[in-house]
Formats: sequence, structure tokens, C-alpha cells
Amino acid sequence: MSLLSFFASLFSGRPAADRPGVTDVSMQIVRLDPPDGSTLKAGDPIQATVAWRYSKPNGRLGMWVKLELPDADPDYLYQGDGDARQAGSGKLTRHVALQRPGQVDALVLVAKDASSREVYRVRVPVAYTYVADPAQDALREDGHGSRILGITLDPPSPAVLRPGTDVQVRVHCEVQSRHGLRASATPVTDAPYTFAGSMPVPQGRGSCAQGFLVGGPGVVRQVRVLLLNEGGAAVDERFFDVDLRYEA
Repeated sequence: MSLLSFFASLFSGRPAADRPGVTDVSMQIVRLDPPDGSTLKAGDPIQATVAWRYSKPNGRLGMWVKLELPDADPDYLYQGDGDARQAGSGKLTRHVALQRPGQVDALVLVAKDASSREVYRVRVPVAYTYVADPAQDALREDGHGSRILGITLDPPSPAVLRPGTDVQVRVHCEVQSRHGLRASATPVTDAPYTFAGSMPVPQGRGSCAQGFLVGGPGVVRQVRVLLLNEGGAAVDERFFDVDLRYEA
């Protein structure tokens, strides 16, 4: 099972609930499949149907269903948001999955504005149990020994950029895998950002395109790159020093 976690973002600063007037968005889970309380195999998805409504801002808000784990944690996957949504109301479906045995005690409903700032976060208690799956365990052993060789940035580092500038990251790898590997690249920064979901890399020596967008003033000193197998395990991780300064 593989889900794209594209357009995932992190927020640093004052909680959205404490910033009145930013948005009047509301999100509510109206259906869970499988039902709350179920036991699943590692990697199996939980599908949430979410009713949403907002009138401000008068533009697009991104919406996600997540777990209480860091966005770039390789042990879970969540579905990104590419919908052309505008102010109004509607329903959406999102998948999320834990790729190892464990408990899922909550789903988190998140909305972000066009600058990648988190403007809404609500924790919804649930009680899912994930148990080991031999097939998933085998996938997690695949690809070990593969390695990240380097990255190429466009625009290149060092650079002074405006917030919202798309930075393309080409990840160069050497891959030996039966089932295929994926690469992800995320900026290390305190500023709000979004990043592209992990993408397949070819066997042998090759590369894949990644990217991120920093939504506010700040500095990116490093880019974190992960090489992931289809079981969600990181077979290699590297941090590359960069100097990207974002000024309004």
C-alpha cells in the first residue's frame, strides 16, 4: 500500500486557535472506514470523510487528516490535498495509515492558508490498533544498502528568495531494490512550509524531482533527504547544508 503525502506542511508559532479573525473554518469527521475501534494490519489505510465549511479567507485552504506524528516521519503516510477548493462548504475523503504496529489514539484535522500557515487544528480521539503484517515487514527490509549521493537545488544555494518561491530539489541516489524506493526532501527551518510528496527513484544510479515552498520570512540552513522503501522504512537519511534566506 502506498499513499502520497504531498503538500504536507509544518507550522511554527502561535496556535491557530489563538489568532482570531484568521478563518472561520470548521471540519468534522462524518464517517470512518473501517469503523473506530478496528484492528488493522500495518500499512492498512483509515479513510475519513470530512465535512468542511468556511467563508474566510475568500480563497483556497488546504485540508488534511493526519496522525500525531511529525509530517516527515517515515512510519506513517497521509494523503495530500490537491483540490481546487474555495470558500463554501463540502465533503472530502482522506486516507492515513500507520506503517508499523502500534496504537492510533487520535486523528488530527488540519487546514492551512496559501502561505502554508496552519490556521486550524482539531484533535479527534479514536482507538485503532495496528498489528504486525509479515508482508509489510518484508517490504521494510527491502532496499537496504541503497544510498543518497547528493542534491541539486534550483535556484541554487546561496540565495535570497521571496516567501512562496518554489525550490526544486533533484535528489541523486544509487538504488538496489526489489520493490522500488522513494525519496523525499524537506527544508529544516522554523518558517511555515509545504513540501512535495515522496517520489520514485530509478534502479541503479538516477535521480528524482522533489521540491518545497517556504511561506514566510526565515532561513533554511539544511535540507533533509530520506530514501524510503515501500514498507515505509528509511534506508538512508542525509542532511545537506544550504543557505536560503527568505525576505518579504
